[in-house]
Amino acid sequence: MIEFLVENKADNKIYEIGELVSSITYTDSFNDGCSSLNFSYIDDDLRIANGSVIRFKYNDTNIFFGYVFKSKKGKGKEITVTAYDQLRYLKAKDTMVVDDITLGALIKKGCVRFNLKPGNIADTKYKLPTSIKDDKTWLDIFYDGVDDTFLGTGKKYSIRDEFGSIALRDLEDLKLNLIIGDESLCYDYDYEKSIDNNTYNQIKLVKENEKSGRLDVFIAQDSDSFRRWGILQYFEKEDKSMNDAQIKSKAEALLGLYNREEESLDLPCLGDTRVRAGTSILTSIADIEIDKRLIVNKVTHEFLPIHTMDLELIL
Repeated sequence: MIEFLVENKADNKIYEIGELVSSITYTDSFNDGCSSLNFSYIDDDLRIANGSVIRFKYNDTNIFFGYVFKSKKGKGKEITVTAYDQLRYLKAKDTMVVDDITLGALIKKGCVRFNLKPGNIADTKYKLPTSIKDDKTWLDIFYDGVDDTFLGTGKKYSIRDEFGSIALRDLEDLKLNLIIGDESLCYDYDYEKSIDNNTYNQIKLVKENEKSGRLDVFIAQDSDSFRRWGILQYFEKEDKSMNDAQIKSKAEALLGLYNREEESLDLPCLGDTRVRAGTSILTSIADIEIDKRLIVNKVTHEFLPIHTMDLELIL
């Protein structure tokens, strides 16, 4: 059922520790950093060194391939280890000019830069707007590219590690034929509606005008929602390379994206190894009148003593 291999950098040996682990937690978030594997094991002799390679499979399904970044031990014999996938290495900060390149090509460039393995990288066929990225992580630059590609094409993409290969996947290709809800896998729910975090009904974008020395201001707004929620403003300073038409179009697109209540739905469920962040599932809960396909924003799998998962869904 459990295959747990450790390629230990302390002695350059490979160990199968499936019978030694006492807890395994796998966490994956949608376009929000690397996935992580936290596990505990008991052994008097084996010390897993940082940088060691972890390969974890459950019921012959590939779950996690990554590298040890932390280990912790107290007075007892139990050792707790944290490993991350390849995306962890893309937290490196840099400065670059993004120009005449697609998101997929940019990701491949990052893989070459950090000696990472590229995998299934979709061709978005959309050239990213020219911009200067200053003192930003490579991963955040990639996520900016995901946002720009969505605003330019209306298509959503997920950047993730797939068992040792970095992938860019169209969310349309990540739909699961899986129903979770009242009578399927789910045994509770936590539903919330909010305008507190990512709700905006006024978009204010500015760009420095080199001729006048002032800021050109571009605003898109919805006065109807002002009366309901008050003015909730989003602000961003745009790159000088963007023209007025591009900025106006971006402001309208952002208003369409953010001028709504943010809804969240958390579901504790029995586990299914196919569920990752970015996948979508059919969700049916009569009590809150939800019966539609939803994207998984975050999933936490617990594999011992039985396989369960906690889902955070995007409504």
